Amino acid sequence: MRRAGLFRHIIIDLRFVTLIVIVSITAMICVYTRAASKEPGEETATQTRSARPPQQSRRRRPPAARQRVDYSNFSHATKGHFENCSSCHLIPSFEKPDIADYPDHPACINCHRHRQQFFRGARPVICSNCHTVTSPRSEARFKFPKDNEASQFSDIFPHSNHVKTTMLLQFKRLEGGGNLQATCNYCHKEMTDKLPADAPKDTAVRATFMTTPTSHVTCFGCHWQKGVENREQPPLAMECSGCHKNLAKPVLQTAALTTALAASPAKASAPRIIPATAQGTLVAHKTLTPDRISPKFVHVLNQKDLEADPHRRKTNDDGKRVNITCLQCHTAARKAGTLEAMRLEVNRVQLMPSCSTSACHTALSGLAQLKLSVFRELRERSKDAKFDCALCHTPPVSLNAEVPCSHYNAVRDSAKKENEALEKAGKKARSLTGIEGLIPPRCAEAPKKEGS
Repeated sequence: MRRAGLFRHIIIDLRFVTLIVIVSITAMICVYTRAASKEPGEETATQTRSARPPQQSRRRRPPAARQRVDYSNFSHATKGHFENCSSCHLIPSFEKPDIADYPDHPACINCHRHRQQFFRGARPVICSNCHTVTSPRSEARFKFPKDNEASQFSDIFPHSNHVKTTMLLQFKRLEGGGNLQATCNYCHKEMTDKLPADAPKDTAVRATFMTTPTSHVTCFGCHWQKGVENREQPPLAMECSGCHKNLAKPVLQTAALTTALAASPAKASAPRIIPATAQGTLVAHKTLTPDRISPKFVHVLNQKDLEADPHRRKTNDDGKRVNITCLQCHTAARKAGTLEAMRLEVNRVQLMPSCSTSACHTALSGLAQLKLSVFRELRERSKDAKFDCALCHTPPVSLNAEVPCSHYNAVRDSAKKENEALEKAGKKARSLTGIEGLIPPRCAEAPKKEGS
């Protein structure tokens, strides 16, 4: 019995020793594994805590690469905001195709809910882009588009594509005619409503200005949907990037737009443009339209008699009466691929040859002819530096100190052309002394189409 009790104690002692050995080995393995996984030069947690200065132990530095995003400043340049326009904006209908309000919440929440921009605090800053009160419970929105912001987009509209012979059949189906004039008149019509507020009251009459489309209705007459007769010309309605280019994307910032962007007071993260017509004041969704340097021009002089209207009919070199089409004056429309190109000074309607054809406004003699002649105004300006060139212009353009060289050249070249016709008919040519004596030295070698 004693021997059995002794063996029992020995077995218990061996079990205890075995347990101690296993625990020790396990602890050694854990220490070794942790040391092996540590990067070279890495200190232990105890060493790091003891070596760290007291102020650093209480302050945690944010990652250097992290940047704060201003969610109150919406930009179409942000990734996810420009790839697919239809994910946010939907066209109501063909009859009323213009987007008149901000996208609904799902268009934003689908991306921003995981980052909690919509659910952070009682007044999420992201709400301030659309709502007048920064609160998820507010339904009041700003006017769309906002009055105090210019558009983030530029309109492409290639005039050159719309005057090609391949497009004439399309306009023939729509308008019942296939000539170049129809392509312009489909979008630009004689103004029949009230004159613009800035129209000169003393001279401007109805039809001085032509209308410019400000709605998608005109465009969608051709660019609507596949399978709709006469309305499936690409780009289609939801292919927004075919007509509207994001100004914030660097590839689209040409020299003219870069200058406009640099002058904008808006934040660099969301570039804006200042419309030329705004004169320093931001106006929503206005295009960079050119200043009207000849606001007194009347497109239609005789509403009742087309044949008697000198702005719609003329006598050509062969003595035949022909129509005056829009493209005979607006020559830039034949090659302009964007609206920006139409705004360039070099593409403005020039006095020569548009207005000087057949000496309409360049006559050197005759009481009736001189009343409408640029030559008379050039002659008066040579006598009085403050003479108001009011035949075509209004102040301040009409009072500019320097008259463009193109005006002198147009009168001289028109007179030369008239002399050639007289000589061809066996008649005596007129003297050019009057106009040549007015040409200033700065215009002696100037190109014929310099200025406007």
